Amino acid sequence: MDQILSQLNYITMVISNIIWPIFIPFLLLIGIYICAQVLLNIKSLTTEKCKFNIIHLIPQASVSLGAMMGTGIIIGFLSALSNLYISGQLYVESVALWALLGSLVLIPISYCETLVAKIVNMAPRDYISKFVSNKAAKIYVATLILLYVFAIGGVQFSGMDAIIITTLNKVSGIELTQLQRYLFIIIPIIGIITLIILRNRQDSFIKSMISMILVAAGAYFIFFGIFLSKTYSYIPLFIERMILGFTNPVSMLFGIPLGLIFGMQRVIQIAEPGLGTLPLAAVKTSLNPRVAAAISATMTTFLVVISVLVTSYIASYGLNSNIISFTEDTSKRLASYFETVVNVTGWFGLVILLIFILLSGMTTLLGSYYLLSLSSRNKEKNKNIIYLSLLLLAGILAIFKFEILFHLLNILLFVSTSLNIGALAMFTEFEWNKYKLKKSDIRKAA
Repeated sequence: MDQILSQLNYITMVISNIIWPIFIPFLLLIGIYICAQVLLNIKSLTTEKCKFNIIHLIPQASVSLGAMMGTGIIIGFLSALSNLYISGQLYVESVALWALLGSLVLIPISYCETLVAKIVNMAPRDYISKFVSNKAAKIYVATLILLYVFAIGGVQFSGMDAIIITTLNKVSGIELTQLQRYLFIIIPIIGIITLIILRNRQDSFIKSMISMILVAAGAYFIFFGIFLSKTYSYIPLFIERMILGFTNPVSMLFGIPLGLIFGMQRVIQIAEPGLGTLPLAAVKTSLNPRVAAAISATMTTFLVVISVLVTSYIASYGLNSNIISFTEDTSKRLASYFETVVNVTGWFGLVILLIFILLSGMTTLLGSYYLLSLSSRNKEKNKNIIYLSLLLLAGILAIFKFEILFHLLNILLFVSTSLNIGALAMFTEFEWNKYKLKKSDIRKAA
């Protein structure tokens, strides 16, 4: 079995390493075209102006932000830093700058995809079906479900497992085997989620997501503020290392910097621009298209800042202090990240991370069920079976072979994003004229 898993890990790694260097230029070029067309032409000719009100943020963010802001904001960028380090880049902090550079395209894409979905009043599966093909829409739905429930769900399990075993070790010196971690950590978490779903309580849970996430995010920022105040002397070195890595990138196929690839992969995973999940939630609301699009861009920016700057800085400090080792496996790498937090902020930091990871991990897992319900047209019973089966499998890989899970995540990101971006490109090139406002509406909008 171990040999089969190792071969599968190698195959998925090779596929991921081939497709992403080719996909990044496509994503950047097509993304720039879509953004330019939407922002300069389509927005003003197909939508009316509407003032943005912070109250509008609450209903959409309760689902979208809750589904996105999970343990991936830590694990995702730790993996990006580790991959860059293994590829030969010593100044891995440059991933932060590469990710922010890629976000100059990705954040506007999050605005544009939501605006387009509201203009055509269709969820991604529907506009992909209309602008590309029915087969493409079916592939998109299948990959999105696998991505959210299986791959991203596995990432949540990995993060929650790592923080729990770290806390147990710190409090009582208990060390669990892999099998024990699956049986006593992963299975109980799946059990809680199952009870919520089977008792049809997910709706009430989702309604409380925004307050839970705001509490978690607020605590996380307070914790990082304390971490920053205690390590302020390291800030100039962190900036210097970012610049050194950025100006001396490790390159690969076609000369594309690895930092840009890893950075954009993680931004798409964490904040989801281009995946179609932001418009999936927005199209169900009654919000004005421009307001819904502005909310999507706001949430994307918020998550990028948290994941890129906070995680990169803490990891960089841990690496410089010889606490973090990027050559370790995922669980040990995460444990060393938490050790860095304890080393600087003491028990307070560990407690905050424990609350944040458990809370955000659970909301992400339940948010993925909500997105599964929106994307899939299967019967309720079939959805539950699919969802729980994928979670059980994701939990196994999260504990026993996380590398496979992470490579599969990258492949699923590629398929889902390319189909959604392709449909948006078809709309901006051939279809948008059908949705023009009347001249009287355009004058009113102006």
